Amino acid sequence: MNNIKVIAIGVVLATLSGCFSDEGNYDYDAPLVISVEGIENSYAVSPTGDRLTISPVITPADRTYDCFWTVTSASATWGDKVDTISRQQNLDYPVNLDMGNYKLRFNAKDRQTGVFSYTEYDLSVTTDMAAGWWLLKTVDGETDIDFFSTEKDKHDVLMSANGKRLSGEALNLDFTSNFWRFDTDKLTDVRLEAVFVASSSDLAAIDYFTGRIVSGYDDLFVDAPRNHEVRDMFKGPSDTHVYVDGYIYTMYHSKYSIYNQFVIKTLGSYDIAPQHHCAGSLPVLFNRANNSLCSVSRTSQGIDYFKNGTPSPNQMDMDLVFIGGQTTSQWTQGDIALAVMKSRTSGKHYLLQLDGQPYSMDSNPIMSMDEMPDGLGLYDANCRTLNQNNSIVYYSRDNHLYSCNLANFSETECEVQPGSGETVTYMEYLKFAPYGFDELWFDYLAIATSSGDSYKLSLHPVVAGRVQPADKVFQGKGKVKRACYMHQTSYGIYTSTLF
Repeated sequence: MNNIKVIAIGVVLATLSGCFSDEGNYDYDAPLVISVEGIENSYAVSPTGDRLTISPVITPADRTYDCFWTVTSASATWGDKVDTISRQQNLDYPVNLDMGNYKLRFNAKDRQTGVFSYTEYDLSVTTDMAAGWWLLKTVDGETDIDFFSTEKDKHDVLMSANGKRLSGEALNLDFTSNFWRFDTDKLTDVRLEAVFVASSSDLAAIDYFTGRIVSGYDDLFVDAPRNHEVRDMFKGPSDTHVYVDGYIYTMYHSKYSIYNQFVIKTLGSYDIAPQHHCAGSLPVLFNRANNSLCSVSRTSQGIDYFKNGTPSPNQMDMDLVFIGGQTTSQWTQGDIALAVMKSRTSGKHYLLQLDGQPYSMDSNPIMSMDEMPDGLGLYDANCRTLNQNNSIVYYSRDNHLYSCNLANFSETECEVQPGSGETVTYMEYLKFAPYGFDELWFDYLAIATSSGDSYKLSLHPVVAGRVQPADKVFQGKGKVKRACYMHQTSYGIYTSTLF
């Protein structure tokens, strides 16, 4: 046994000695590194008539490569289909894709070594409505949309794309990137970007890129309410809620599951105020039937009420005068809500600071409540909106513009005023701050006026709370109800604030 151990030790020592004396005289080839040039980081094409032509340059150039091109949705996950659109090095592709954002990949494999490389680029299939201002308006008693951009302006989008408007006066807009419809050509359900349009007596989901109606009132419900009385439309965490014929209906927007109807009905007897705050979490609503702050969700069959506390959010014996969103972090717009409420018994007004993004009903959303002084012009205003960056409310009264600083309740007349013969019909503080696109950011006080049968929407920069002269002015027929900026990027479509 000892001899065996000695022999084994000797073998090990001899091996180690050989390793230490190895002078490294080996002749290894350097690994092959494939690089690709001649391809832009991003491309934008039209869904009809455009050809995508790209001629990449591969190095090392003195080798033979097998090449192919693939395209997949920008939001694709594992398991989603990847389409091969060419097996040639030079791409000449007649675009045959639905509108949206994609990832274009160029793949090259060296035949001799099998070394494989792929590079990825952004591809947007879009139209001239990819980025611009959407103005929801009432014209001749019906609802339509005007669109303004640096490329092209479009008036009466609904009439032009569909041959008709929505009946009734304009009410609200909402956007989702997860609306599903059945494609009769592909015989499958496809997901698209859609804008919900609500009027006082109609609803429709329209294609973001074309303005075509993809689903009308009757198709949007499992059992459509007979009374076409639409009182409101507002957002949930991943939902759109509509208040129709005395009930709130909810549509869930899922990237993976097919939903295209308002299938959830909130039961009970309630009277929800038209003022609300919806900032990406549970909407903050006010039920006038019992004077209580409340909310709705797709997981509940009735109105949900917040947990009691001091001050109590329930049975408040108050009327909601105004509510607006304040942003304390650029990543969570509207995380604070400021509400002005009036006591039904004393007539006093109170300023409430609320959690603007409640994620459950298990806490009291009221963070503070302070009595406000009597006689503020803010109380009798025609239009109001809150500066998201501070506590200044801008409002119109007797067709003049004022500001009220809720920090000290001081009121001043704005330096900017509407023109002679113009009546203020709409005001909203619009903030646009998509992550990674700092060059697109803006803060505007949007003010719409009407004169005769025409409107003028002015976008005013705000500096240190002071309203500056407008740097953009849009004009058209009708009366503006809401304005929203929407922009298609390689990461999806971003919108300005729509609380």
